[in-house]
Amino acid sequence: MTETFLTGDEESIDEQGLIADAREDVCILHIEDDQSFSELVATFLQRERDYFTVKTENDPQGGLSRLEEDDVDCVISDYDMPGMNGLDVLKRVREKHPDMPFILFTGKGSEEIASEAISKGVTEYLQKGGGTEQYEVLANRIEQAVARNRAEKQVTRGFQAIEAAHDGISLLDEDGQFIYVNEAYADITGYDREELLGKHWDLLYPENELDRVNKEMLPEARADEWKGRTIYTRKDGDPVKVNHRLAYTEDDTLICTIADIPEAEGIREELSLKERAMDEAPIGIVITDPSQEDNPIIYANDGFVALTGYSRDEVIGQNCRLLQGEETREEQKAEMREAIDDAEPVTVELRNYRNNGELFWNRVSIAPLLGENEELDYFVGFQQDVTERRAVQERNEEWIQTIQELGGVLAHDVQTPLDVIRGRLELARDTGDVEHLEDAEAALDRVEVLTEDLAEVMQTGELVNEKTSVDVSRLVRHIWRTLDVGDASLEVDTDIPEVYADEKALRRMCENLLGNSLEHGEEDVTVHVGRLDEEPGFYVEDDGPGIPQEDREDVFMPGFTTKEDGTGFGMVSVAQIVAAHGWQIRIRDGIDGGTRFEIFATTM
Repeated sequence: MTETFLTGDEESIDEQGLIADAREDVCILHIEDDQSFSELVATFLQRERDYFTVKTENDPQGGLSRLEEDDVDCVISDYDMPGMNGLDVLKRVREKHPDMPFILFTGKGSEEIASEAISKGVTEYLQKGGGTEQYEVLANRIEQAVARNRAEKQVTRGFQAIEAAHDGISLLDEDGQFIYVNEAYADITGYDREELLGKHWDLLYPENELDRVNKEMLPEARADEWKGRTIYTRKDGDPVKVNHRLAYTEDDTLICTIADIPEAEGIREELSLKERAMDEAPIGIVITDPSQEDNPIIYANDGFVALTGYSRDEVIGQNCRLLQGEETREEQKAEMREAIDDAEPVTVELRNYRNNGELFWNRVSIAPLLGENEELDYFVGFQQDVTERRAVQERNEEWIQTIQELGGVLAHDVQTPLDVIRGRLELARDTGDVEHLEDAEAALDRVEVLTEDLAEVMQTGELVNEKTSVDVSRLVRHIWRTLDVGDASLEVDTDIPEVYADEKALRRMCENLLGNSLEHGEEDVTVHVGRLDEEPGFYVEDDGPGIPQEDREDVFMPGFTTKEDGTGFGMVSVAQIVAAHGWQIRIRDGIDGGTRFEIFATTM
């Protein structure tokens, strides 16, 4: 059982809201002197959260050095370690990283240690348990601690951004009194911050503006938002015209933002700066004019020219659909048309064409630009080449599908020796004959070898790795001795040529073929393995019930089985291994109407 002690005011934080912020890469430093346990923790944590990266240090001093070298999001530490215990590590970490999430994960638990850890600023205290559920608890605590830390950093950055903003920002309570003003707000109004805090907003308005504030501005702000221009009276008595925006929060706090209206020269400089920034932007930007026929492009930046291969002269006056073509799907085009008709923002990814006809994936974001009267003036479009990202995404999806299929197939391959173990143990229990235990032990050894083989397959994603010359006759006889064959018999020709293959994969293939004959044949089924005469290769045939002609095309399809408790993966495994070697397989009639599988190739 895992015991946890919470050290923060978790009830005041929306955990679910914060967890989303942690679902990016999280780097975890685990300081644990037991190497085998630390490896186990890393495996389980990374299985629980695929975005976790666990870096392990078995020496506390090495862990502290690693913390300074790597970009770490959370530290996990054992308590009882040679040279430096977990609380010493915590003290050293807090000296340089006072806000770093730190979890004491120890098997030596006591209220005294927990109390001391909390007093020294530990984020979480968890006592190691005996089951795997402790790793899920640990993963959750890491996720929550990192999310909380990131959220607090975001709040701090947000407040710093407000403080550094060029626009004036203030907050007023429900009575209309200032409870916060930033430096820019104080500068525009000419007051010190302390002079505004606790004062009513009417301090800043001339008498003739008060009626407008009460009857127009505040009611519209309470309904949704008010924005426009107002005139403030500065502390020195001079009027100042500002662009003004008002809105209420759910708790009735009034948010007020103002921006001093610059002189014409300042406006021109600002526009020039914005245009230069747009031209230098690493993405394509266009502005279109919906008041003109067909909503033509009136501005295109350098990024759009580089992205599409069109010159500015070629695109000015054209509609953006000049990038569309045969591979541009109607669904995305319709979504953009609907958003433009409704003057709503939209983002889609679609296939577009460059000037030279080259296809590329384009991420297009369109937003309406509204004038002072909330009338639609223009549309701005941002375009980004995401071809490489889409290709990576498609490869990842294909890889995931491949691994899923491999998982089902490889799980089936382990089943045969497991069935042998169960059968031999049952016989040993019923008869008391220890020879059955020896057979079960041999099958267990086979499971261990097979597990290592399958782990290699899953890691590499390849069914076939190192190839050598393999004696098929010897391999088949060896496999037969590991199977629960009962009264079945095996005949193996001695002239089968050696094949160039991955012996581990070939063994799994032959186990499935022999197991198929044993599974579907009578108790005294005869299996014959021999050499093909027409082309290089060999066959596995039996005198069982055979496979009907109409079912032969489906035999190698995932899920096809003629048994109620069958998985349908045995023959899929055979087909995959055959294909991975570049061979071919066909089904013909075997002994007395049984089944014959022929594996062949141009060269083997």
